Amino acid sequence: MTALLVVALSASAALPNRASLFIVPREGAEAASAKVEHELRKALDERSVPLSDLESLFPFELPGNRAPGLVKEGTEAVDNLDFDTAQARFTEALAFLEQSPAVADAREAATLHLHLANIALQTGGKPGQKRAAELVLKAVILDPALELDPKYFGPDVKKVVDKALADVARAPKAKLTITSAPPGAEVQLRGASLGTTPLAEAPLVPVGRHLVTVKKAGFAPTGAFVTVTKDGGQLSLELVEAEGYAQARKAMASLVPANVGKGVPREARAVAEAMKSRFLVVAEVSADGAGPLEVWDVDTKSRLKDVPLPADGAFGPVVDRVKAFLANPAPATLAAAKEPTRGKPSAEPDDSVTSKWWFWAVVGGVVAAGAATGIGVAAAQGAPPRRPAFNPVLFPVGAVGAPSP
Repeated sequence: MTALLVVALSASAALPNRASLFIVPREGAEAASAKVEHELRKALDERSVPLSDLESLFPFELPGNRAPGLVKEGTEAVDNLDFDTAQARFTEALAFLEQSPAVADAREAATLHLHLANIALQTGGKPGQKRAAELVLKAVILDPALELDPKYFGPDVKKVVDKALADVARAPKAKLTITSAPPGAEVQLRGASLGTTPLAEAPLVPVGRHLVTVKKAGFAPTGAFVTVTKDGGQLSLELVEAEGYAQARKAMASLVPANVGKGVPREARAVAEAMKSRFLVVAEVSADGAGPLEVWDVDTKSRLKDVPLPADGAFGPVVDRVKAFLANPAPATLAAAKEPTRGKPSAEPDDSVTSKWWFWAVVGGVVAAGAATGIGVAAAQGAPPRRPAFNPVLFPVGAVGAPSP
């Protein structure tokens, strides 16, 4: 029996003292749930609450970004006045980004347009000036805050850029509607974060071609180039979820509604092991974003309960309570003593695990080898040993019932 308990305690101790977040929507509350999950995760992270790193747990292998290497070759060719090679490398890099928008960056794509515009100015004569103006316009539409490296872009390029910025500022704009499935993905457009899908309002953007990228924890980053006309534009992105994370979310979708307010289910342990976290921060939210939040400790089956999620998104007090709970968890060695038997009435005090002589033998062995030896001798003589005195360090008040003297 002692050996079995030691194995169980070792398994519990293997889970790191960090948390995983699961927000489960009630019917019709998918968008609100996604928003709460994103904002609460952000608030917990800002307060240094230890959370599982979903990117490390469920990594995605995206195609390597070939653009930087091609840009390097292109700029070296410019230094050698080999404009044909430079143009070929910059064009190849831009084509790669068009085909792999998930790894693309708006500023990177804009700078490639500038390099091509510079070559057009240097080699194309009057037709080159027109071509350069077109390329620079595309660049400032992609990223209006792009910076000109004086090593490669002289006053002639800056003049064209300034004109393009002025033209874009005066030109009419159109709405770009961006959605994702599932919602809750952070949107990046024109070098700025716009919030999470579904966006409260469709952004007004210049007519032209834009790069939109989205990220959501546990899902593969994705993106797309989209053309916006004077009538607007629309982009809908399907997010690919990591398989292991999808299974954990599916399990929690059934566990949370059935157990919030009742206790920590045994099945939560498997999810915690998959997430490599001892604690599960769970909540069930309504369409207004409000709902009950709890923290489940799968080692001890203790929980932080009765934490209301505010509909206004002011998560400061919520984060404070979660952080305090995680900072002072109950001893993991009490897991076996605290877990009730489901479907059966609670045992009487004299029949509890704390009344068994072998339980105190194990605890005695953890605390002091001498105490364990004494208990073993008594057991060998056929008489149950006298229970050790209650240790307030191992067993805080309220953790388990203290033994009778």
